[in-house]
Amino acid sequence: METIRPQAASQMPPKTYTGPTLGGAVATIRCPDWCVVDHGYWDDNADDCYHKGDVLELALPRDRANYPAPVPVPVLAAELNLHSTAPGPAAANVWLHLSEFKDDGLELDLAGVDQLLANVDRYRDGLAVLRGRLAAIDAERRRRY
Repeated sequence: METIRPQAASQMPPKTYTGPTLGGAVATIRCPDWCVVDHGYWDDNADDCYHKGDVLELALPRDRANYPAPVPVPVLAAELNLHSTAPGPAAANVWLHLSEFKDDGLELDLAGVDQLLANVDRYRDGLAVLRGRLAAIDAERRRRY
């Protein structure tokens, strides 16, 4: 799993993009320091584009016979999105990728992310219990064999 390590804002020069607007003018926008999008490459409209952060992924490990997971893509991925000009809270979200297709996902607001975190915490706690039981069984069987 990738760990996202934020850099201090003073270490990074401000990133800006100058491009066309929906109305045919030209505008310059400033990207948040976490934005990884090359807006020029995508020829984005400066007044109607999204800033996106690094994708955080959860991938399955290989199984004990070293077979790869049946799902070749990460089981879950998430990224922060922010509309370039919309001022309201609805312009920011965490996009949860549910498959390898970018448009197959779930848009979460702050409350949705909080709920997901609570669910992940419960899942992790349950997985830790299963791991403890597996460790006890493994230790017992290793003593016998």
